[in-house]
Amino acid sequence: MEYKFSDRVSNLKPSAIREIFKYAADPEVVSLSAGNPSPDAFPAKAIAEISDDVLKNNPISVLQYSVSEGYTPLRQHLRDYMKRENNTGSENDDIIITTGAQQIMDLCSKALLNEGDVVICEAPSFIGSLNTFRSYNAKLVGVTVESDGMNIEELENALKTNPNAKIIYTIPNFQNPSGVTTCLEKRKKIYELAKKYGVLILEDNPYGDLRYSGENIPNIKSLDTDGIVIYAGSFSKVISPGMRVAYCIAPKPVFQKL
Repeated sequence: MEYKFSDRVSNLKPSAIREIFKYAADPEVVSLSAGNPSPDAFPAKAIAEISDDVLKNNPISVLQYSVSEGYTPLRQHLRDYMKRENNTGSENDDIIITTGAQQIMDLCSKALLNEGDVVICEAPSFIGSLNTFRSYNAKLVGVTVESDGMNIEELENALKTNPNAKIIYTIPNFQNPSGVTTCLEKRKKIYELAKKYGVLILEDNPYGDLRYSGENIPNIKSLDTDGIVIYAGSFSKVISPGMRVAYCIAPKPVFQKL
């Protein structure tokens, strides 16, 4: 049979991440490609006890349909936690729970990108997100990652020469794959340039809670007084990737389109 695929996916190649995980599953292979947390860190006993308690005492809350933006108490807890610990989020933002951070990338792409729109990203960057942007026929423009974050001169040049840029995609903490953390000065400059050129920042922060030394650097979202930063957080690295739970803090006009 001749399958008639949509224009959006007709030129897509098979998932590189899927291929990586095939090789990583081989017990003879020591994989340095997948960002898997250590299984020793999975709180399996605690998850089992909590799941048992919830299913025995409040099963309807977890088994019945709920609001599409996610479990309300969890959203409120995350809102309070992010404000208290990271000064992230304001009354002009809202929060949505997603099935992993990749769904955030997909929802943002669907809401923001037209064919040919530009996503400015770090070079190199996380292949999963890049493939999501490509699936919406976006053009990717890379900016060199230096030891303290994106090259700011290159970033401004990319913004100047690509007036149809919609998103600056950045992983500011322990960047994948470089491991680089963007310094505070560059975070401020990235924010200022996004504001200057009218571009949204998509701040992907799955690794921020894995800091074991040094001081935390404020999220770019904590600098956001203009409603131009979308923040993606995840429990995949700190609880379990198999749970597929992430959250997005976005300006309300963006939130309403997700």
